[in-house]
Amino acid sequence: MSGIMSAIFQPLKILRQTLQVASTVAPSTSLVKPDCFSLSSIRTKVRCYFPRPNEVRRVNRHGWKTRISTPNGRRVIMRRLLKGRFVLTH
Repeated sequence: MSGIMSAIFQPLKILRQTLQVASTVAPSTSLVKPDCFSLSSIRTKVRCYFPRPNEVRRVNRHGWKTRISTPNGRRVIMRRLLKGRFVLTH
């Protein structure tokens, strides 16, 4: 019975000793508790400000009818045509 108990407690004793050694050898700089104030203000939350693309709005703003209906739009179409673009508008 004592052999079973020593077999159970021996790894626990070794684990406790290694944890004590690791805690005494820990570096002075810690990532959990920063020494410098500027490191504590790092944002970790991802913010999504970009809206989802709307195809109807894209076609209404950059489509053929809108481009051809204004002088600047016709200028854009002509410039893309002279440049050799295969897609002139959306």
